[in-house]
Amino acid sequence: MLTRRSLLLTSLAALLSPAAIHAADPPAGPAYQIVLRSRHAEATPTRTKDAQTGGGSITVEQSDPNTIVVTMGGAAVVGSDFQGSSAGIDFALEQDLDIIPTRKGVRPPRIGMVGRVVGTLQVTDPGKLGKAWGTAEQGPATAVLTNGESNLLSLSVKPTNAESGQESSVNLREGPVESRAAAGSYRLNGSFHIAVNQGRGVWHRQYAVADFDPAPQLDGFWSDALKPFRAVPRRDFGFKIVIRVVEDATAEAVGKGP
Repeated sequence: MLTRRSLLLTSLAALLSPAAIHAADPPAGPAYQIVLRSRHAEATPTRTKDAQTGGGSITVEQSDPNTIVVTMGGAAVVGSDFQGSSAGIDFALEQDLDIIPTRKGVRPPRIGMVGRVVGTLQVTDPGKLGKAWGTAEQGPATAVLTNGESNLLSLSVKPTNAESGQESSVNLREGPVESRAAAGSYRLNGSFHIAVNQGRGVWHRQYAVADFDPAPQLDGFWSDALKPFRAVPRRDFGFKIVIRVVEDATAEAVGKGP
């Protein structure tokens, strides 16, 4: 039979064991968080003659406290028979953000950035008797993260284009680029460009398409122009910039708190 002292010690052990276990666990959650501040974002479409642009959106989402995802998406299409046409969208973003620690004693932050461009380019073939020319292009797609007057990280996803009779499914990635940093204020500048041109058709309507939108807001009139890539998954279409901040495991811990 257990004595009163044995019962007391057993009860204390039961109470202290979970506390000791939890004290040994690493702190939950990321060591740093990104706080979004002021933003200036513009998507500027241009169109001439038989042309349309769709979408033209810039979104900034925070999937986790230490991660942001910027998406620039849109589509441009032209189709001419007796006149030349052109269309395009220029995207520009300025996003201010702060990187702050979530607890005391963390190591300095390390920031990483990735850029990805997904979409389609296509220009119809005018045929042997046709004289129409066309082009479709994307780029440049750039991102720069600055701290005051200093450029901390930058990337540029290479441009691509298609000419008459060409169809191209684009899936490009640049990065990750990363650097040790410091808690403080930063600015992200991003830019993207898509454009299409189509000369005057002679025997039948010609098309040029730059499609970088998960859900292109284009009229049904252009359904034939979108047929070649109708079955392509569109979830990741657009120019995406992903920024993530973590604790630098190679650095010494600092004593500053949030």
